[in-house]
Amino acid sequence: MKKTLVILSIAFATIVQAQDSYRINIDLTQAVNDRLPVEITLPAIAEETVEYHMPKVVPGTYSISDFGRFVDDFKALDEEGNQLETENISTNRWTIKNATKLKKITYWVEDSFDDFNGYGSNRLFEPGGMSIEADKGVFVMNTFGFVGYVDGYKFKPFNLTIVHDEEIKGATSLKLESSTSTADTYTAENYNFLADAPIMYSKPDIATKEIAGANILVSVYSPNKVLSAADVMDTIDELMEAQAKYLGGKLPVDRYAYLIYLFDSQTISGSFGALEHSYSSLYTLPEMDPTRISQTVKDIAAHEFFHIVTPLNIHSEEIHDFNYIEPKMSQHLWLYEGVTEYASQHVQVKYGLYDLEDFLDEMRNKMNQQDQYNVDIPYTEFSKNILEPINERRYGDVYAGGALIAWCLDLTIIKSTNGQKDLQSVLRELSKQYGSLKAFKDEELFNEIEKITSSEVGAFLRKYVGGSEKLPYTEILGWAGFRYSPENDEMVITAGKFTPALNEDQEIFVASTDNMNDFGKDLGLQVGDVLLSWNGSEVSVETFSDIIQSYYNEAQAGDKVTVIVKREVKGKIKEVKLKAKAKQVKSSQKHFLEEMENPSPEQQKVKAFWLGSSN
Repeated sequence: MKKTLVILSIAFATIVQAQDSYRINIDLTQAVNDRLPVEITLPAIAEETVEYHMPKVVPGTYSISDFGRFVDDFKALDEEGNQLETENISTNRWTIKNATKLKKITYWVEDSFDDFNGYGSNRLFEPGGMSIEADKGVFVMNTFGFVGYVDGYKFKPFNLTIVHDEEIKGATSLKLESSTSTADTYTAENYNFLADAPIMYSKPDIATKEIAGANILVSVYSPNKVLSAADVMDTIDELMEAQAKYLGGKLPVDRYAYLIYLFDSQTISGSFGALEHSYSSLYTLPEMDPTRISQTVKDIAAHEFFHIVTPLNIHSEEIHDFNYIEPKMSQHLWLYEGVTEYASQHVQVKYGLYDLEDFLDEMRNKMNQQDQYNVDIPYTEFSKNILEPINERRYGDVYAGGALIAWCLDLTIIKSTNGQKDLQSVLRELSKQYGSLKAFKDEELFNEIEKITSSEVGAFLRKYVGGSEKLPYTEILGWAGFRYSPENDEMVITAGKFTPALNEDQEIFVASTDNMNDFGKDLGLQVGDVLLSWNGSEVSVETFSDIIQSYYNEAQAGDKVTVIVKREVKGKIKEVKLKAKAKQVKSSQKHFLEEMENPSPEQQKVKAFWLGSSN
């Protein structure tokens, strides 16, 4: 009798829970012209009039996406299937009348990877979009592009069922409730959790492994089989072990998914990269040489994975309860992106994944990148107003200037606490203080960091992050035995200073010789020349940068240089061999960085703490 009562109680609870949750059905087998139907059964609605919202902005993108423009044929239905009155009052909002009778919402979603009538000029960055390629058996599903929510009901549970062909399989960090050969049901605590978890369906190329206490999943779609999930797992294994040490010995998540979509043609945004989430990251990258793409994945993954610290475990109120329609942006992009970017570089030098010189080169590049931006506005003000066009254009600076702030902050913490703390230990303390379920107040963060470090650190943050003063590289980097100079002259090997470009056949050609120097003239390069080989190495769009960089690194003045080009000669296309001797030219290098030859004991001490070699 008791057993029967328990079963009835469980059944009743299940019915109540189902009635009080969103139940979404997306059938991939019904895709038509790169569009998918979405059907949503809603929780009970108490109001007569409600609004259904699709996100205007989503966390991590810091730009306006307007996902409502990808929605078509929007319908609201009662329990009998009768249509209720609706009105599309803005790009991302629909009002629904007689909403107490509302049972179901249906609509179609367009593919954002391809153009369509009504897309407009605001092309989505692919890692934040949707790809519906039924003919190729691949679906990239950022959930926030397919599913919205009824305003006021965002914190109800979501159950998402994906129907699919047997040949394809889904990969995601979402919790899998049930699965058959043709359907999977995932659950999310509320809309924030659902929107934070992309899904990729494709013919399965999946690798799993436990690393530092976390279950790691890698799923790869490579149209020409250039890269495999096993390749990626081999690439990131050592990196993630180092990241675990960097974060205190254990990864702070129980699971993480890398979803990697490779493309073999031009993207609509013209970009490639990744978008971070709390338990996963989604990558869209070009197919290229396997070694090169593995390194690219590793470099980007090093950054994206560290977002499990910020903003997963350290974030402001603006992010904690994100407003998808009228978002208020946080002041602290320097923390979410800049510190993350710095950590992705620092971890690799700290644990021997690359040399100190490589790290200095990365920081030097970031200094040069920052020169492209107007940085007179304090980072806090720039961050809070990131959605304004004038500030959105400066967004790349969060990875350049933000990482440089983090490097200087790290050294300031080490020096002012006499090596008792560094930036990583401060982040661990803040993670314990806040964690994923508690947010800090934007205006209080500097004070909170000062409390656990020093007054010097507080002054640094107010002056260089909250204020617009320039970072004093010479002073701060000097504490760790690094010599900095705004400019430095040196003699370097030259490739001729011609202007390369891509022609319609995706070949590297000489587009201009206006600035060509004596070496280029000695070779005899001409406008229109297509580069076929450089010192015996075949030139292509994939290899050109590496070939020229190797030439810079290895050639000596006086070495013989042979370049084969394709050139039009008297109306006929011929291969022409060009020869010259390598030359050096005077070059002014901006933001010169090097290790001091004879650092003081104090400088050696700070550097040792920074590299984690003080014990």
